[in-house]
Amino acid sequence: MSKARLMRLGLLMAITMTLHNLPEGFAVAFSSFTSIGPVMAIAIGVHNIPEGIIVAAPVYAATGSRRQALLMATASGLSEPAGALLALLFIKPYLTPLLLQYLLAGTGGVMSAVCVIELYPEGRKCRHDGQLLKGTLVGSAVMFGTLLLGV
Repeated sequence: MSKARLMRLGLLMAITMTLHNLPEGFAVAFSSFTSIGPVMAIAIGVHNIPEGIIVAAPVYAATGSRRQALLMATASGLSEPAGALLALLFIKPYLTPLLLQYLLAGTGGVMSAVCVIELYPEGRKCRHDGQLLKGTLVGSAVMFGTLLLGV
């Protein structure tokens, strides 16, 4: 894969993660007023690690710069606390649980589309040994399991 294509993928992931993290920040802000606040904060914190990796990895592969990869991943990750701050300062009176569910469903849909349309095909170009499919299935099973457990 060319460096330009890798950089394009890194930028696309940074934009996608930024759009994904804003409403996620809303959820963090409003869950802080409930009993699930600490669990939600831990769960989102843990899942932000692979989100940072999917932004940083293509940028690092394209540029060879750890600094640039870290800056890009950090910038996209900071949209979550920015979303929490926006929610607490401006959106709180207008945000209902139903609207929050729609926002989170929409961002989940965008993430799923980017994964299916961009990430998976690019991954197939790099690996042909079935490891990508195995990783996808394991990741999907873990997500399904956490949904069943209500985490």
